[in-house]
Amino acid sequence: MKRLYFIILVSSLFITVTAQRATRSYIPHGAFFYDSQWQGVNSVNKAAYYRVLAIDNKGQKMFYDYYITGQLQAEKHYISINRQNDRNTVLNGLCRTFHKSGRVESVLQYKNGKANGRALSFFPSGNIGMKLSYRNGLLDGPCYTYSESGRLEYTTIWRNGSKINEIKGGKDHYIDKNTNEDEFCERYRHDEALIMAQSKSIYKARENKDQKENVELKAAKKLNSNLTRDSKELQLSYDDLTKKERANSTDNKVKEIVSNQAPKEDKYLANIKYPDTPKEKVETVSDKMSLGGIIPQNGRFNFNYLHSLLGNENERLKNIDVLTGISHNFQLNSLQIIDGFGAQKEVVFHHNMIYDVQNSMDKVTGAKPRQIGFFGTITGDNLLIDRINIFTWSEEEMYFIAQEAIKSNYKTLGGIDYKLTGGNFILEPKVKSTNYDEREVIVTFTHEPTLYAGLYHIQMDVK
Repeated sequence: MKRLYFIILVSSLFITVTAQRATRSYIPHGAFFYDSQWQGVNSVNKAAYYRVLAIDNKGQKMFYDYYITGQLQAEKHYISINRQNDRNTVLNGLCRTFHKSGRVESVLQYKNGKANGRALSFFPSGNIGMKLSYRNGLLDGPCYTYSESGRLEYTTIWRNGSKINEIKGGKDHYIDKNTNEDEFCERYRHDEALIMAQSKSIYKARENKDQKENVELKAAKKLNSNLTRDSKELQLSYDDLTKKERANSTDNKVKEIVSNQAPKEDKYLANIKYPDTPKEKVETVSDKMSLGGIIPQNGRFNFNYLHSLLGNENERLKNIDVLTGISHNFQLNSLQIIDGFGAQKEVVFHHNMIYDVQNSMDKVTGAKPRQIGFFGTITGDNLLIDRINIFTWSEEEMYFIAQEAIKSNYKTLGGIDYKLTGGNFILEPKVKSTNYDEREVIVTFTHEPTLYAGLYHIQMDVK
């Protein structure tokens, strides 16, 4: 009877876990959410899109918008972002949007929040739809309207927002007579094939995952439904045992499940041998840093050491056991491995907080919460680090990281005083590295009461 109870317990747990498994894409730390009307929401379950902040190769502020399923929806440069209503976000520079297939949907240029310069729109098929020209937010210049088959249907002339003239057909003066191409149009579609391939892979991965989960769910339900009448009667008989006997039995079986089905990350923690804390060594980022960087004995996050893991090409590949040891030196013990698409993973270590994968949000579980996440490509037990995410409750620790970076030849983007920003600023190197194996790292600081459980967030990215 005890064996029968164990079978029923396992099968019912399997059904529950399988049914609740998330099918959405991996959403990085630092993302915030919008609904289908581009109104800000605080839950991934209410979101149609999510947004990730970034810096382009010229040091300009930009963001990437994604459909909640993971496909790229837009890339835009900006001055300021409104997280409650995106219509109040102030754009500046080049902006592109994409169909869910990955094809370019539109190309627009902005200056201080107003459309300024050439603009393009495309059909889902990839053919050009319209070519526009703006000045200070108003249509100004020639406008060409195409049919989906590629025929020029109308040519319209605008001046300061007023239509001056319109004719059927006409001649597209943006097309070079030698190449028979619109150079501006082609320039901003050059990577379309790559984005389409990424979208296709995301769709395929989700489709395969859904199919697998459906098969598993059907199998589990079938197993559960095939319990015989005699088995059910035996189960009822077992339920009549004393509470003490049942509790002892259940406790033993739970221990059996845990021991036999322990997740990989728990095994790492069970048998880990931590490396010695690196000895103190005074260096700057401009020097060629190594794992001889500083990790303070008090467990505080250290910029120089973490920079070496991300910025030094030779230090990026780390065994998960080594990352566990590093995080132990930061006084973090709880390990969580978050799946991305394909081989992408984030290896996360916590203290008094967890990352809720189902709802894509951090949850504080105790006093003085802290967390570090290493994001990258995993092969076997090794991770190739592409990003480091830090979360801390301590304003002092956040400023300590910033001060270390500044001492290591970093500066604030825009030359602002970072101490007056409330924890919202960006640091970049003053001088670009000339070392072949050293990567340029940008550090973004964010602190908002409604984001990341109200913690200070420091994100280290390769430029």
